[in-house]
Amino acid sequence: MGSSPIRLDEVWAFCSARLDDDVRIARSVGFEHIEVVDYLWESKHLLLQGDSGSKSTGELDAALAEHVARHDPARVLAEVAWKRDQLAEHEPSLQAAERDGELTPMVVCAIDGDDCAFTMGLAALYDRHPDYQEEWRL
Repeated sequence: MGSSPIRLDEVWAFCSARLDDDVRIARSVGFEHIEVVDYLWESKHLLLQGDSGSKSTGELDAALAEHVARHDPARVLAEVAWKRDQLAEHEPSLQAAERDGELTPMVVCAIDGDDCAFTMGLAALYDRHPDYQEEWRL
């Protein structure tokens, strides 16, 4: 994982901030749940119905329309809630850990120690974010 140890608390905070971003974006759509009412083939617009009324998108192809419908805000919010629960279980804390054969105080995951595949894997899902650090890559 590189010459200096990865600060797991920084990776964990990065993941938590990205989940905050996902919630903010999902809520900014104006619908808590989107249902595809119709895909208007001639104009290539997707007609969406939600708790805030209906909206028509700009021109979309069928695959993009299906993707938008599948990843509606309600689904995104449910997925974020699950990821938050999992991330909370892997929250790093200061513990006695072994490094180079000696016990030393380190910030590590309570489940996986200093090699937390869950946190690192979650961070990798956001590898295009400008705050992602290449040395975090699995």
